[in-house]
Amino acid sequence: MPSAVYALEAFNGHLYAGGTFTLSGTPNSYYLARWDGTAWGNTGGLISYMAADGLYSNDTALFIGDGGRVRLWNGTTWSNLTGTTSSSFNSTAYSMAHLNDTLYVGGFFSSPFAHVAKWNGTAYEDLAGGCNAQVSCLMPLDGSLFAGGNFTMAGGDPASRTARWTGSAWEAMGSGVNDDVFTHCMFRDTLYIGGRFTQANGLPASRVAKWNGSQWVRVGGTLNDYVTAMAVYRDQLYIGGAFTIPSRVARLQGNAWVPVGGGVDNTVRTMEVFHDSLFIGGSFTTAGGLPIERIAKMYVVAAPVADFGIDDPALCPADCASFTDLSSNAIDRAWSFPGGEPATSSDPSPTVCYSTPGTYDVSLVVSNSTGFHATTHEAAITVEVCMGSDGVRVPAKVPILPNPFHDHLHLFLSGTGPHTITVHDGKGAHITTRHTAPGPADIDATTWPPGLYLITITTADGTHRLRTMKN
Repeated sequence: MPSAVYALEAFNGHLYAGGTFTLSGTPNSYYLARWDGTAWGNTGGLISYMAADGLYSNDTALFIGDGGRVRLWNGTTWSNLTGTTSSSFNSTAYSMAHLNDTLYVGGFFSSPFAHVAKWNGTAYEDLAGGCNAQVSCLMPLDGSLFAGGNFTMAGGDPASRTARWTGSAWEAMGSGVNDDVFTHCMFRDTLYIGGRFTQANGLPASRVAKWNGSQWVRVGGTLNDYVTAMAVYRDQLYIGGAFTIPSRVARLQGNAWVPVGGGVDNTVRTMEVFHDSLFIGGSFTTAGGLPIERIAKMYVVAAPVADFGIDDPALCPADCASFTDLSSNAIDRAWSFPGGEPATSSDPSPTVCYSTPGTYDVSLVVSNSTGFHATTHEAAITVEVCMGSDGVRVPAKVPILPNPFHDHLHLFLSGTGPHTITVHDGKGAHITTRHTAPGPADIDATTWPPGLYLITITTADGTHRLRTMKN
């Protein structure tokens, strides 16, 4: 980008960037362009670069405050919310949000409404006198509308930079904060705000705070300048701004801010998650020490999650089980098979043999650059004495259709004489026992929960054990 990026917003499979630029890989992209994952394309020019400060989308449209009016982009064409080309407000509409299917607009404007208004479907309406200064943030919160900015009054009553609109009146949010609120996000069901403030609820809070339901409380350590961007990526809270320690981009780790990828060399204005990456926009010309102008993306490998499958957890002595690593995002793995041979492995699909009757746990630890995750299946393997009529173990060769099964378990029993079918779940709990003759057998499994099941079939010829799953 040849000039600063102030806003990023994902809509309809594209990432939209707003800023003071007039070119972004294609001609005629005035202040707004879109990225499809491969190249930049234009959306037609805007009236004013001031629109770059705020983009907002829902399922149907991208909203932008352009030249004192709200404009809508449906992915193909622009339209004006009021149906005219004249301005709705005397200055920029900076922030937008929907609450109960109603669009709310906030910004720098002071006329005809005081910095905040709602659209009733045909015209804008006042919100009990509005706020006495800029409204930078709007977001639904627990059935009300959160507003943040630089105001000190809302609805004619004190409200220090944060307030809630209940639908009929304004309410202060605790004691508020002592300076501008520029940005906000929800992180783990909690509202976080960032800005220029250094106090929250009258106590030190360096540029970031969170709402505990009754007051704002500090988050993280000290930042030496303001915060203008927030995003949640890979279940982690990221911030950007003008602070230089860390270098304008940071991640919350415990109660401290930690550096991210070497940071950038100038102010970060906006953040957005798109196509599994974190995009960062601003005034910078280097990112991570590389020449990257005004917009950069960061991809973080997802944390590993350990999981595995077993082809047959019910064995006879000297039998072997095959294990399959079903983990997500794993680079390395370490298996543990107490009582088995081998006792450990790093293979994706190891085969392990057991010689002694008993029950055996199996553990798997997986890792990648983000850390590790471990899981243990207790009593994952059961080894029983399996003897036929002649003292020889008989392998399982009984068809199951379908496998996995759904509401009915269909078996085909070969051989002669009576058969006893016993079913246990994956934890060893008895489910049912049935006596039947050779041939097809149907077992009603409608009430069984999904999961692993062990089928034991006893005949005069021996014992057969099978493993199957219900979906």
